Amino acid sequence: MFGYFLFGLTVLVYIVISLFVLQPAPSGSDQNYGWASSALVLIAAYGVCSLLLTINITANGGFNWISDAKLKRNAIVAILWFGMVVGVTYCTLKPEYHKIYQLTGFIRLLSQLISYGAIWLPLLMLIPYYLFLKPEWRDTLSPNLFKTLLVFASVVGFLLPITPKIILKSYKKFDERELAFNEAMKNIEKYQHVSSLLYYTDKSYDEQIRNVALTKIKASKNLEAELIETLEQHSSYDVFDFLDENKVEHPERFIEPIIKSFDRLTADMHEDIVNPYKRGVFNVEVLLRVLEGQFKDSIAVFKPHILKLQEVMETPPAKSRAYDDTEQVNETIYKYREDVKNWLAKH
Repeated sequence: MFGYFLFGLTVLVYIVISLFVLQPAPSGSDQNYGWASSALVLIAAYGVCSLLLTINITANGGFNWISDAKLKRNAIVAILWFGMVVGVTYCTLKPEYHKIYQLTGFIRLLSQLISYGAIWLPLLMLIPYYLFLKPEWRDTLSPNLFKTLLVFASVVGFLLPITPKIILKSYKKFDERELAFNEAMKNIEKYQHVSSLLYYTDKSYDEQIRNVALTKIKASKNLEAELIETLEQHSSYDVFDFLDENKVEHPERFIEPIIKSFDRLTADMHEDIVNPYKRGVFNVEVLLRVLEGQFKDSIAVFKPHILKLQEVMETPPAKSRAYDDTEQVNETIYKYREDVKNWLAKH
């Protein structure tokens, strides 16, 4: 009868823990303190109740099927119980696995297994323990069934906290890449204006993302008008990257917008050179290729603006960079100076 009482008490604590882990983890420091205190109390209660239940079942011969040697049997039971409690403790105290954003694939499954480990892991102990309370129930089933459930629960319990951090980091990186990919594809499907879609043609994105974005851009009925609007009102760099690899049917429509964009380009170049907090300079090589490739007949119109850009590029660069390698940035600036010089000499 006492065994049933301990079993009921353990189940009651298990239910409270299950309800506890289903709640979202708090974010504030005061709330975190209260959350951690509650978790520790519940874990302690579960540990004590399950330990007393394990001792009761052991004393009543519930684990005699393990071994005839009492010392060996008790040692194995202690290890099995400890592993299961360790697993429940780990899963209860790891709120970072209680994801609030949408996960996908294997990472989602792994995260959910750990996040809800305090719910399913105790069941691997409680179900066999319930059968152990009555010898006639225990004897109707094969010991291999109990052994499989208990050993699996204990092994999982021991493995969870000693999982190498490098594996967890790789999961996180994989998860973040997958989430970023799905988010990009969702945005491409949602966005209609070329200026927004151009963002995803950057070479920092996966080829699949770039191709999907480019396909949608080229299918736009107002492609040239929206490219011109982007040149005039938004960032011109994405437009130049697009024009570098894609021909337009009416290049003459772009001449005036490009000329207007030079004031901003020149100002940005000066800021990129002298500001140590800037991440390098924009790609002048692309700009020069676009002018020569699609607007060769209008080179004379662009030349005064390139001369002004050359003048700005002679500005001494920042002595240090906060976020990039100073020497590498300077080498890029010097290379672009030569590119501009050669372009002007050619034209």
